[in-house]
Amino acid sequence: MTHVSTLTRMGDLPVYDVVLLPPQEAGIRSVQLSQQCAERAATEFTLGEDGPYAHLSLYMANFTPAQREAAASLLRSISAQTPRISLDGDHFAGNEQGMFELFYRTSQALTRLQEEVIAALAPLRTGLRHRDPVGRVLSEYRLTAPPLARDNLERYGYDEVGELFRPHITMTRFQQRAHQVDPAALPPAQAFTATYRTLALCVMGEHGTCTDIVETFDLAADAPSPSPALP
Repeated sequence: MTHVSTLTRMGDLPVYDVVLLPPQEAGIRSVQLSQQCAERAATEFTLGEDGPYAHLSLYMANFTPAQREAAASLLRSISAQTPRISLDGDHFAGNEQGMFELFYRTSQALTRLQEEVIAALAPLRTGLRHRDPVGRVLSEYRLTAPPLARDNLERYGYDEVGELFRPHITMTRFQQRAHQVDPAALPPAQAFTATYRTLALCVMGEHGTCTDIVETFDLAADAPSPSPALP
């Protein structure tokens, strides 16, 4: 399914985010929790049913219009061969950058999907994204990043790969970066356990938000999933 979108630019080219979109119930819970967070403290963004969209990121990259079309074609093929993925909600956590996130348990199926997406799309990308979701200039950050993150940035243009892949939904970003959410005010992380059925190519805005959905791709109900290794 294709959606008409107005591109939000970061740097010279639009930044695209390949994501899994949560099914309806988990998506609604994400929006509700994001809004609850915003009621208790000032935030940079609030998730909504019409954007910014709740999502689980797999890969981020700059694409030209032609590269974006090629990426969509490859994602269409990958989704047709990838079974739906069941994910277990694990825990909530905030970080020093003010991001408040729900983390899922990593699974072989999810890791395999990320590997397939990156193996297909990383060769298409143009250069390096200007900034990452927390606002670091990547051309500068990679000079001081930990070795594994630096290697991933140089090879794929994206650092959260392999050991650094921690699947999550970002609920919001607090303006006071050190703000902590009261655990008693949170639903159980297991309430977000769900079967993910939709891969999507989105436009990425500030703070790692998905501002527009370019195209969605339904995962297959019962199909074998190929697993080529990353180069």
